Amino acid sequence: MGTLAGAAAAAAQSRGLHDLLIRNGEVRDPSRRFAQRADVAIRDGRIAAIGTGLNVQAVETIDAAGLYVTPGLVDLHTHCYHSATPLGVEADPIAARSGVTTWVDAGSFGYDQATGFRRFIVNPSQARIYGYVYLYPSSRNPDIDVIKYVRGGIEATGRIVEQNRDILLGVKFQVGSNMNGRYSLEMLKAARELCTRFKLPLMAHVSFAPPETSEVMDLMHPGDVVTHCYNGHTLGIVDAAGKLKPGVKEARDRGVLFDVGHGLGSFNFATARKALDAGFVCDTISTDIYNLNLNGPVYDMPTTMSKLLHLGMSFDDVLMRTTINPARIVNRLPGMGTLDVGTPADVALLALEEGGFRLIDSQRNVVNAKRRITARATIARGRRITVAAVG
Repeated sequence: MGTLAGAAAAAAQSRGLHDLLIRNGEVRDPSRRFAQRADVAIRDGRIAAIGTGLNVQAVETIDAAGLYVTPGLVDLHTHCYHSATPLGVEADPIAARSGVTTWVDAGSFGYDQATGFRRFIVNPSQARIYGYVYLYPSSRNPDIDVIKYVRGGIEATGRIVEQNRDILLGVKFQVGSNMNGRYSLEMLKAARELCTRFKLPLMAHVSFAPPETSEVMDLMHPGDVVTHCYNGHTLGIVDAAGKLKPGVKEARDRGVLFDVGHGLGSFNFATARKALDAGFVCDTISTDIYNLNLNGPVYDMPTTMSKLLHLGMSFDDVLMRTTINPARIVNRLPGMGTLDVGTPADVALLALEEGGFRLIDSQRNVVNAKRRITARATIARGRRITVAAVG
């Protein structure tokens, strides 16, 4: 906080003022099944009061009439780390317009970049940022023993997560023939070994066979995440007839979690509909946002949420999978993903608009939706996320 801003906040507190008052909104918190028109008062970065007609004064008041006031959205799969391969996006400008108060970078960096992740990505951000570290720094040396090289990164990767548990959640690995060729399954086994040894969660990206879905599921443990669960590729969770592939139900039954991870190529309307018709509802909804899909087909979290809404999920079900469910996976900040007195003041103001809206999946299939979700404001740590003007 700057000197002037800090002085203003201190002066406001001395006068008994709250930092922010959100009036007249429809408060929705799926974590406690709370749905009520109410005011929300924020002070010192926490929710100070929720109630109808709150008699409090605040430095700033927002009229949220006609809007949903929800816990800040938690995006479990993003890419916001900036590296030599310029895929990462800057979190705050997108957060400001999308309602996402917590970002999880899903494997944009290896163990040797974790210090930079903290210093240059996590620390300066208005949004909260966490990450899964990638198993190993990439190498294009054709002369190396690939499996030996990957296994050589197990110790350093595990240790870096141990040393940065406050911001690092676990390990991410991409499994599929398009990612690591014939080595993919052996690399996944190395990732499994790492996570078992250091007692870390594993996030597995799935795309194209080989390996087969059942081989991947067999290596997933309770608390692990399978991302890209509604992809239309050969390493997916449903077959052409819409039936769950072997191992998928068994993985879920033992506590493996399934995440959307939309991305440039990994969300397909037809596949998602088949899975939903089979009763397989994702545990979390995430964007897999990066600079190649920022301007389509992903755009942002509300657009991704709107796609699941179009496929038949209720607003509350979509909200649960973008608030409390991913917050439980992050599991670093008590009260994240909820909206209750005393919890962190991470809040999204969302609108549910009626009309005709064109939505596109990763294969450029188009649907015309009658409703869409948009964000009108994003509040993290008790303050609006703002973006500095350019020029």
